[in-house]
Amino acid sequence: AIAHYADLLEQHAFGSYRQLLEAVTFSVPMGSYLNLRGNRKEDPATGRVPDENYAREVMQLFSIGLLLLNPDGTPQRAGGQPVESYTQADITQLARVFTGWDSNRAGNDDYEYVKRPMIHVASRFAAGDKSVLGKTSPASADGPAALQQALDILANHPNVGPFIGRQLIQRFTQSHP
Repeated sequence: AIAHYADLLEQHAFGSYRQLLEAVTFSVPMGSYLNLRGNRKEDPATGRVPDENYAREVMQLFSIGLLLLNPDGTPQRAGGQPVESYTQADITQLARVFTGWDSNRAGNDDYEYVKRPMIHVASRFAAGDKSVLGKTSPASADGPAALQQALDILANHPNVGPFIGRQLIQRFTQSHP
């Protein structure tokens, strides 16, 4: 699974950021590691809520970061304090978008499933509107459509350029750009 994940990153290294974000999201190794795989809709009878791990990490680590940034990468401020880029409500709503995904495994002896994108199981998808970063995915959107809309929202957020640019500079050239 780890080798396949490394291959996936290499395969998408020179494509668009949006395509990479989608490939990582549908990846069984990432889905297993950050609890996207098997994430199910809420169940009021048992108190179960969608797992928020991948929703939080995709925003915090893979796309927009914790703070709103200026184009030069410096934090935006309001009243002298840095401005957060998302809220707990955004995490909760995005977690609902990320319900219903699971591995595409043919059987217990199918070890190639880690190389295939996850599939959507509609019966595990959270119904209703989902509002992420001020944009709403309507209740009429099924799981795959809601996920595509959410990835578009994240990939097109103005923070992606300065946040990901800084990460690349830190990893490939120097620790303090």
